[in-house]
Amino acid sequence: MWPMFKNIHSGIKGRVLGFIGNGTQFLKRIIHRLGILLPPLRISIDITDACNFRCPTCDKWKSPMSPNEISLAEWELVFKKIEKLSLLREVAVSGGEPFIHPHIFDILKLAKQAGLRVVIISNGGALSQNNFQTLEEIGVDSLMLSLNSLEATIHDESRGTPGNHVHIMNLIRTWQQQSGQMGLSLSTIVMESNCHELSALATFAHENKLNGIMYQALLPTETHYAFAGKRQAIQPLEHWYTKNPYWVKRQHTLSSEIQKVLMLQRRGVPILNPPSQLRDFIKYFNAPGQLNSKPCLGTQNRLFIDPLGDIRLCYGFPPIGNILKDNPKLLWRSPRAKGIRQKSRHCNRSCRLQNCNI
Repeated sequence: MWPMFKNIHSGIKGRVLGFIGNGTQFLKRIIHRLGILLPPLRISIDITDACNFRCPTCDKWKSPMSPNEISLAEWELVFKKIEKLSLLREVAVSGGEPFIHPHIFDILKLAKQAGLRVVIISNGGALSQNNFQTLEEIGVDSLMLSLNSLEATIHDESRGTPGNHVHIMNLIRTWQQQSGQMGLSLSTIVMESNCHELSALATFAHENKLNGIMYQALLPTETHYAFAGKRQAIQPLEHWYTKNPYWVKRQHTLSSEIQKVLMLQRRGVPILNPPSQLRDFIKYFNAPGQLNSKPCLGTQNRLFIDPLGDIRLCYGFPPIGNILKDNPKLLWRSPRAKGIRQKSRHCNRSCRLQNCNI
């Protein structure tokens, strides 16, 4: 969420975000066609591969974490190198699960000391209600929690963790009672088991005065992998979705729900996806190949740092260097980075609907 919208009434915020989302997508495509390379818009850091959940939509938890993940002292160097690198001065902190990192709060303090806007993406499982005050004191700007369903059985099954739904609802109530400055939003994977309640989830976020909800299309589990074991994501089987039980089969239901979500967005409900991306969800689940010609702009506007310090433009390609050894500004415009951007233009991976491409 952009900081200038923090205090805007949610009835206006949804319309503004929808307009800006589409406008930003259009502008990125123009810049892409003109061959202009700006500094990265945002920086995403994965502080650990470790995860306490067993989500069936992800492969990361299936591999052991590396003993060579960046130390706290090294993170201090990282933030000094990236403090003025991104246009929005924003860093998204995730994992694995960031809140099981032993130094999570110290890392967040370093990010804020570097003058960065900090967004945390979490499954919420290791986050206690007492932690909210600590996050407020540190100055964390926004927390995004995973919520895949308003129905406990559906959500918990999709997270591989019984009882998480109740815990997430308790965390939301705690946030409401705090009345602090930190924003709270939801992240929802669109899949067969929840495609009937997408609009209900948006309404829930609105009625509980959350900062918004962001939907993510179901992707191959290989998209989310442990960096210690692989240099890049492996290419999934061509028709991987035909064997995935979470792939949306109720096309009419999905289409109807997306239309409702778009209507809610026009009415001011803070839905964080651009309308164009929401419409593409319908095409994607009907026939994924329809979107193969859609340009991937992720390598043009976002820089990723993994738990080993490797710098990436995309998780589907090898690293372009290491933050502890190299200058990230030089890497961003290096021949290796240019080569990956050229390859990404013709990439046929289904992850082009991932939110790093918006």
